[in-house]
Amino acid sequence: MAAEIALLVLQIGVILFAARIFGKIAKKLRIPSVLGELVAGIIIGPYVLGKIGIGIHGFENGLFPLVEGAFPVSLPLYSIATIGSIILLFMSGLETDLNQFFRYSIAGTLVGLGGAVVSFLFGDWLGMWMLKTGFMDARCLFLGILCTATSVGITARILSEKKSIDSPEGTTILAAAVIDDVLGIIALAIVMGIVGASGIQGGSVDWGHIGGIAVKSFGIWLGITAIGLALAHNIAKVLKWFPPSGTFSILAFGLALILAGLFEQAGLAMIVGAYVMGLSLSKTDIAFSIQRNLEGIYNLFVPIFFVVMGMLVDIRVFQEPTVLKFGLLYSVFAILAKIIGCAFPAFFMNFNFLGAIRIGMGMIPRGEVALIIAGIGSTTTMILNGKKVPIIDSELFGIAIIMTLITTIAAPPLLAAVLSIKKKGVRKEVIDKKSVHIIYDLPSEIVKDIVKDVMQENFRHEGFRNEPLGREGGVSRFRKEATTFTLTVENNRFDFESGAKEAMMIRAVMYETFVEIQKIIGDLKEFALPKQNEFAAEGNEAEKIGKAPAKVNRVIPENGIIMDLQAQTHEEAILELVEKLGTANAVKDVALCREDVLKRERIVSTCMPGGIALPHAKTDGAERLIAAVGISRKGCPSTSNPQEKTHIFVLSLCPKSSAQPYLQFVAHVAKILARKENMEAILNAKTAEQLREIFMENYSK
Repeated sequence: MAAEIALLVLQIGVILFAARIFGKIAKKLRIPSVLGELVAGIIIGPYVLGKIGIGIHGFENGLFPLVEGAFPVSLPLYSIATIGSIILLFMSGLETDLNQFFRYSIAGTLVGLGGAVVSFLFGDWLGMWMLKTGFMDARCLFLGILCTATSVGITARILSEKKSIDSPEGTTILAAAVIDDVLGIIALAIVMGIVGASGIQGGSVDWGHIGGIAVKSFGIWLGITAIGLALAHNIAKVLKWFPPSGTFSILAFGLALILAGLFEQAGLAMIVGAYVMGLSLSKTDIAFSIQRNLEGIYNLFVPIFFVVMGMLVDIRVFQEPTVLKFGLLYSVFAILAKIIGCAFPAFFMNFNFLGAIRIGMGMIPRGEVALIIAGIGSTTTMILNGKKVPIIDSELFGIAIIMTLITTIAAPPLLAAVLSIKKKGVRKEVIDKKSVHIIYDLPSEIVKDIVKDVMQENFRHEGFRNEPLGREGGVSRFRKEATTFTLTVENNRFDFESGAKEAMMIRAVMYETFVEIQKIIGDLKEFALPKQNEFAAEGNEAEKIGKAPAKVNRVIPENGIIMDLQAQTHEEAILELVEKLGTANAVKDVALCREDVLKRERIVSTCMPGGIALPHAKTDGAERLIAAVGISRKGCPSTSNPQEKTHIFVLSLCPKSSAQPYLQFVAHVAKILARKENMEAILNAKTAEQLREIFMENYSK
C-alpha cells in the first residue's frame, strides 16, 4: 500500500512538471496550452516513455506502467484526473453569464441536437460500410455514440484562454455541449438497453423501458438545473455562514463534487452535474470569490486531467494499416459531422457564417467522453456468430482512439484560430430591451484610473463584489445577491450595462465618486501650491539640488524661446508655446501635444506663486524630453490665483513611454526660477540667447 501511494505521489509530481513545461512550449508556439498538456501525456504515458523501467526497486515497469483494464493508467490516478474534469466544468459554469445562457439556450438546444443527430448517423453509417452489417448492429450503434459525445472540457479551456466563454458563440457552445452530453448519455443508455434486451442476444427490444430511461435522464437534468437556479441565493447564504471566503469556496466545490457524484449514480455524466452547480452559483454574489479562491485548485487539477487524457492514447494503433485507414476516415467523418450538424442550425439562429463555424469547431473534440464510452463498449459483450465477444474489440478501440486523438488535437488550434479573428459572430447584436447603458467619457487616462479606484471602493461599501470577466481587465461584473451589472472600460470611457432598477443606484454612486474626487483634488491643490514665503525659502536652497537630470541645451532648443508672448490667458500662452515647438520641428504631433498638456492642466493648475507657470505633460506627440520658454511682458491671469499675473512660462513635454527624468527636469526648473536673481535676469533679458544662457548657467549648479 505504501509503495502504491509513493508511486502515485511521484506520478503527480512528474505530471505537474510535464504539464507546465509542455504548456509553456505550446504557448511559445502560439497554440493553446491544453494541446501541450495532451502531448505531454502521450509522451510520458504508458505507451511511450512511461513503460520504460528505470532500474530502481518499485519502478521495474516504469513510472507509468501499463495497466490492464478499461484504462491504461491506475485507477487512483484516473480518479484524480476526474476531479480535474469536475473543477474545470464547475469553474466554466461559474464563468457563464446566466442571462446569456438563457438568451442562447434555444440556439444551444438546436445546435446540440443537430450535432448529436448528424454525428450519430455519420458514425453508424460508416460502421455499416466498414463492417458490412446493418444499422442496428451494436458495433455500428456504438460507433455512432462515440461520434456523438463532445468533450466540453477541452472546448471550455480554449474558450477561457481566448476570453470567449461569455461570447454568444461561447455560451451557445457550452449550452449545446451540455445538451450533447445528455443526448449522448441517453443514446448510450438506449443502446445498452438494446444490447441487453434485443434480438442481438436472442430477445426483443423493450422500447417502453428504453423510453423510460430517456425521460428519466432528461427529467433529472432539467429538474436539478431548475432547482439549483431557484435555490441559488439560499445556497449562497448558507455558504456564507462559513467565513472567510476561502472556506465557503471550498464548500461550494464540495457541493459540485456531491452533485457530480449523484449525477453519475443516476446514470448521467459527472461533468454535467458539476456544470449545473457552477451555473446555479453563477447568479450569486459569491461567484467571483469562489472563482478567485479556487484558482489554485484549478491550476493544480485541470492540467493533471489533460495530461492523463493524453496518457489514454495508445499510439501503437498507427502500426495497423487497416485501423489507421478507417481511423482517419472516421476522424474526418467525426469532424465534418460536428461542423455540419452544429453550424447549420446555428446559421439560422442569428449567427453569421463565422459565428456558425466557430460553434461547429467548438463542438469537434471528443476527448474523455469518447474514451469513457469506448471503455464501456470494450467491457460489454454481444453475441456474434454464436460467440460472446466485446462490442468494441481491439481494432474498433484503436479506431476510436485515433478519432479521439485527431479530434482532440485538431480542435484547439482550429477553434483558437477562428476565435482570433476580430469580427463578430452574430448578424445582429442581441440586446436585452430591459438593459440600460450609462456612459461616462472621462478627460484623460489619469482621471480614468482615479475614478475607477474610488468608484470600486464606493461600490464595495454598498456591498457589491466585482471581478474582471474572463480573468482579464476590460470588462468587469458587479454583483450583490440578485443585483448584477457589467462595466466595460475602453480607452477613457466607462460603459455600465444594467437593468432599469440598478441605473439610479449606479448614477448615485458615480455622483458621490466625482464629488469625492473633486474634494481630493481641492485638498491636493492646497497641499501642492506652497505659499510665497515657503517657495522663496526653497529657492535659497537651490544650490543643493545636485546635478541636473539632463542637458538644458538639448532640452530647450535655440528656437524654442518666445521673448514676448502675445497670449491674453494662461491657456493661450500654453498653446503659443506648443505651436512654437511645432514650428521648430521639435515635436512630431502638435495637436496631440496640445490636447495632452491641456488635459493635464485641467487636473491641477501648474501656476506657481511669484508669476511662474510650469505646464507639463507626458504625450506621444513628443519624441523626447523637450521644453519651451515664454515671457509675457503684460502677464496672464494666474489660474490658481486670479489676482496674480504669470510672466514666465516653461512648457515641458516628454513621451509617455520614455524613461527620461521628466519630473526631475520640471523640479530643477522650479528651483532655478525660485531664486530672485534668476527671475530678474530672465525678465530683463533682451534676446532669446541671453535667456537661454541664464538657464544653462544655473541648470548645472
